[in-house]
Amino acid sequence: MRFVLIDRIVGVEPGRAIETLKNVSASEDVFDDHFPGFPIFPGALIIEAFDQSAQLLVALSHGFERLGRLERVTAASFRRPVRPGDQLRLHCMRRDSAGERWTMAATAQVDGQTAARATLHLAIEEIGRDPEARARAERLREMHRVLTARPLDAAAFEAGL
Repeated sequence: MRFVLIDRIVGVEPGRAIETLKNVSASEDVFDDHFPGFPIFPGALIIEAFDQSAQLLVALSHGFERLGRLERVTAASFRRPVRPGDQLRLHCMRRDSAGERWTMAATAQVDGQTAARATLHLAIEEIGRDPEARARAERLREMHRVLTARPLDAAAFEAGL
C-alpha cells in the first residue's frame, strides 16, 4: 500500500464492520489535475479508501494472520462531489461470507449525506510463509497502531511525560 487514504479508525467490530475517516485536504496532489478550478476528490480514491478500510477489518478479524484481497467492486455509485475540506466517514460492513470470500457493503458520507457506495468482494487468504504477505500484514498492523493512537496530550508532552 503506497498511499494511506484513511486518517483514523473510529470503530471496529471484528468480523463485522469498521468505520474510518478520511480528511480531504486541499493540499493533496490529486487536486492539481482533478479538476483545476473545481477540485473534486476522485471516485477511484474513495474506492481505494473503502478497500483499505476493508483490508484492516479482515486483518484485525484474523489477528493479522489472514489478509483480504480485493477481487472486484460492484454496484459502485457516486452521489455527490467530495471537495477539499470535506471529511469522509467510511463504513464497511460484512454482508455475507462464503468459505474464503467476504462481501462487504461500503458507504462514504460527508456531513451525513451519502457521497458514494459500493459492494466489495474480497478473497481471504492465509499469510503462511509468504514474505510479501507477511510484510503486508506488518504494514496493516502498523497502520492500525497509528490510526488508533490517542492524540498527543500537549500538557503531558510539555511536562516530559
